[in-house]
Amino acid sequence: MTSDVSFPLIPANQSPRLNIGWIRYWNLHPFRRELLRLTVDGVTLEEGTPAMVNSRLISGQINLAPASSICLASSPELEMALPMGVVSDGPVMSVYLGFYREHEELLEKLIERRQMLRDIAQHARALFREDARSIARHITQEAKKLPRLPLSLIPGLRITPESASSAILAKILYKLWFGEHNYQLMVERNVSENVYTRAPAELLIGDQALCRKTKFYKILDLGSLWKEMTGLPFVYAVWQSRGGCLNGWRRKILNVGQVAENRMQVEPAVYMPEICPVDDAGCRIPLAEYWKCIYYEIGPRELRGLLVFLCLARALGLVPGDKILAKIVRWQDLSLRDSIPLL
Repeated sequence: MTSDVSFPLIPANQSPRLNIGWIRYWNLHPFRRELLRLTVDGVTLEEGTPAMVNSRLISGQINLAPASSICLASSPELEMALPMGVVSDGPVMSVYLGFYREHEELLEKLIERRQMLRDIAQHARALFREDARSIARHITQEAKKLPRLPLSLIPGLRITPESASSAILAKILYKLWFGEHNYQLMVERNVSENVYTRAPAELLIGDQALCRKTKFYKILDLGSLWKEMTGLPFVYAVWQSRGGCLNGWRRKILNVGQVAENRMQVEPAVYMPEICPVDDAGCRIPLAEYWKCIYYEIGPRELRGLLVFLCLARALGLVPGDKILAKIVRWQDLSLRDSIPLL
């Protein structure tokens, strides 16, 4: 499903001064509308899935993109170009783990386990304030002390290849919930058939997630899980570049994002398509409600959430340990300010 087929790209006969990678999901639809309306001259949009946009940005095929936030850790050449991305402070609706009825016993046990992790994370923040590395280290160490769940209860994890950040967050949660040993058995499928018989939990993101909710017995919204555990927003994407000069475009794009965010919160109807999309059950997807769950600007609190995420990924061995350290130290100082400057 595409969210914006009725809105053309920049005409080919215009000379582009900026190539922007773009993800054709409903979460960025308001931003795209305002971008085309306010800065049409000199902008080319190159569209694709989050994974495609990440790859093009890293290779230099595009200048700027709202790319997966985990790229800031996995790709040292990328930098945060704008204090802007895709954020939720709680439920996000379009990123979740889907479970089937056969997982009912596990889901019951997860209620208590999630509370344990919440207590651990709250204690870590009380001990270390806004020191993201120490918070992440404490959470990972204390999570190892949780009692093991029977392997027979634990499903595998089927991860979409489309989004790097959501995939890493799902892996973080699985490692904290079930432990490193069980995580390796689940993800690598190195377990005997007489033990590993359950259907995998599925990570869905974006428009596909909005469409397929009715397929599952139970969904666990990753935005909700993150907020429950850390008390912080989750940053799914960040506007990134390879550090080159963007010739004044950053301020323009920041202003466009602010307009889009304000309008989609107070008058989302202006962005509604002529034909409302429907899910797999034929029900309308509540886009207005969805847009009120997300926002674009990254302030100090959002940056603190991003830092804890990156540090957890680093502490759990999900991204290279050394590549991100200098960025973390630099952004840690920014997260303590009253506002994030145009970087």
